[in-house]
Amino acid sequence: MNMETDKELLEDFARTRNIKNTTKRIYQASIELYAKYNEKTMVELIQEAETEEEKGIRWKHRKIKKRLIEFRIFLTENYLKSYVKSTLGRIISIYKHYEIEIHNLPLQSNKNLTEPVPITFKDLPDKKIIKQSLKIANPLMRAIILFMSSSGCARRETLNITIQDFLNATSDYHNSNNIYEVINILKNRDDIIPTFKIRRVKTNKYYHTFCSPEAVTEIINYLLTINKNIKNNDFLFTVHPVTLINYFNEINNKLDLGKKGTYIRFRSHMLRKFHASALQNNGMNKEDINSMQGKSQNATDESYFFEDPNKLREKYIQHMDCLTINLDVNNLNIKSPEYTKLETENHTLKSELNKMDEIMARLTKLEQQN
Repeated sequence: MNMETDKELLEDFARTRNIKNTTKRIYQASIELYAKYNEKTMVELIQEAETEEEKGIRWKHRKIKKRLIEFRIFLTENYLKSYVKSTLGRIISIYKHYEIEIHNLPLQSNKNLTEPVPITFKDLPDKKIIKQSLKIANPLMRAIILFMSSSGCARRETLNITIQDFLNATSDYHNSNNIYEVINILKNRDDIIPTFKIRRVKTNKYYHTFCSPEAVTEIINYLLTINKNIKNNDFLFTVHPVTLINYFNEINNKLDLGKKGTYIRFRSHMLRKFHASALQNNGMNKEDINSMQGKSQNATDESYFFEDPNKLREKYIQHMDCLTINLDVNNLNIKSPEYTKLETENHTLKSELNKMDEIMARLTKLEQQN
């Protein structure tokens, strides 16, 4: 192996396996933990294993076996069962990728592994908690909190949404592809319900979901705080995943919400659970909820059955009050996409006709002067 640093090793591993950046970061975290525990770099540990193989040392006497067992014990004593298995599995995958011989490790009893604490409905953030969070959050977080809680989008999908996606989602309400024009059109409205077409990274499937008018308002307010020139290929929410986690931690601590098991109560995944639970308790069926959250159907359903986004939007509007935090939905005049589109086109046509009238008036005035 010609690599000298773990960074080079990770780049080679990621490029060869064609893994996504998010998966690459997960492998990086596992490598760093394993290397720190053994006080050696991953490159040194692989070279050590290669040397033992070349010397013909039997598996049961090799350092790699001892290192993996002790690392597993360390993980078991400090982390949840799922994390233990996934982290150890990634380290073994890296060894095997570089053709290091790995035999089966001694079986480990599951009795002493830490299982995640089950989450109940009472553990979810309710409207009161979400409202309190909005009072102490910055403009970016207010937009993200209301978007996630009303759309059910997972963190990864939320951070992957672009300005162009937002323009497309709100296109029923305007005829522009310029974000500044759209901000100006939407900023004083309280009835916007966008239709987002989103790719679920986990399943590589596209789905449609929606967010509340108050989420749109906060998104607009957030965009107005951005000092740089906004481009259509920019991300809608410009924040690093780690920074987003830290923001949720800060809010959770300020509200003194504590933890449920090993996880804080106020985090992105809990907003996704709030979305699903609120809609179900309000009478929406699970099939529609799963559809809006991008959860996989069986292979046959995915091939033959496609949800009409307009009908799904109508169902969403019927239940939207259970997701709305500060706005009285019942007093809103929610219009269908078709009606809104016609209204927008009519407004555009009127503007063009007014301009033509102005031009004709000027021409008439010039003729009279001549």
